[in-house]
Amino acid sequence: MTNSLRPVPVYPTLAASTLRPSANWRRWFPFSEARGVWTFSGRVALYHGLPLLNLPPKSVILVPNYHQGVEIDTLLAAGYQLRYYRVGERLEIDMADVERRLDAHVSALYVTHYFGFPQPLASIRAFCNAHGLKLIEDCALSLFSRDGKQWLGTEGDIAIFSVYKTVPLPHGGFLATRAGAPSAALDGAPFTSTLVQTMDLINHTLRVTGWGGVEQSIGRATRTAKRMLQWNRHETIQSGGALWDSRLLGHAASGSVKGWIRLVNRDRVIAHRRRNFRRLAWQLKGLVPYPFVDLPAGVCPLFFPIMVPDKVRFQQDLAALGVESVNLWDASHPSCPADLAAEVAHWREHCLELPIHQELQECTIDRVAAAVSAVWQQHHSHARRSVVVENAGLEAKLVSMSM
Repeated sequence: MTNSLRPVPVYPTLAASTLRPSANWRRWFPFSEARGVWTFSGRVALYHGLPLLNLPPKSVILVPNYHQGVEIDTLLAAGYQLRYYRVGERLEIDMADVERRLDAHVSALYVTHYFGFPQPLASIRAFCNAHGLKLIEDCALSLFSRDGKQWLGTEGDIAIFSVYKTVPLPHGGFLATRAGAPSAALDGAPFTSTLVQTMDLINHTLRVTGWGGVEQSIGRATRTAKRMLQWNRHETIQSGGALWDSRLLGHAASGSVKGWIRLVNRDRVIAHRRRNFRRLAWQLKGLVPYPFVDLPAGVCPLFFPIMVPDKVRFQQDLAALGVESVNLWDASHPSCPADLAAEVAHWREHCLELPIHQELQECTIDRVAAAVSAVWQQHHSHARRSVVVENAGLEAKLVSMSM
């Protein structure tokens, strides 16, 4: 298989791992936190971090109108009331709107750092202190990202991370807290879940590195074993996805995760993601709209978001050229008021996320840019032809009506 035909993965695979295991990860934030806890996923970290805040029962937590949905399900499952606030055109928190929604029932503010880009932590922390609110930092998309020199997650009373989104792990969330650790010990991740997601990671690595034949052989052997064991994948808990699954809540990360993360080079992750983001921005400038024009110091971007007219078809056409992408957060949670959901509907309808992670070389980023350019021109050419056909049909109809 030639390199040009290999798929470009949207998340890093094991090919991004270093060959020299290191214990340095224990000195990286958030893993350096003495009270930090590994969990199966970020939503598990959130669920078990909430009791540490000592919020009044059924009190109100302010949450953003742009959200994935599973974090909302987690807050509701924990027994809290929710009240939504606005975010701006670039997904920045609207502090004036937050303040308008305060009353005696509000006990906490939930803040999301989107795609690795920080919300203004200093002013948010000052606001929470002034109004007696606990601060929940959602860093699920922002591992290794900073606001200047300050690591995201250091201001929150609790902060949650989805580690496996940034580095190649089968699963793994992390809870950083200013209070003590959760009182209830979590069970280890189910063996079958760890095995399945580890095999998925290995298979995907083989496929994108040109070892597709090996991947196919492993896949056939795996399917045979599943039939013999009468195993159903859908009965196994898995990290990721937008669907709520309460079975995850009792589980920590598997012990193997700490072994996998020893193969990560944090500084390389940050440097390569920043380099790739800047290179793709330069390649797409003036062609495709992208909302984050600048890359502030300290930001470790998760993806490169672009705004496209028909993102489902755009994603399919990119995939046909071998470039994976993410259709992230395409639906608002049912509990979000319709007017507030409508204000960020354009993000849900048009935002498509491109890969810029540490595994990708500059030539691969150029390939991503070329694919995006080709699909963009194809879509706009099709749109122009449709307008011409439409206009020709209208002219013919008018002529016939005049005769």
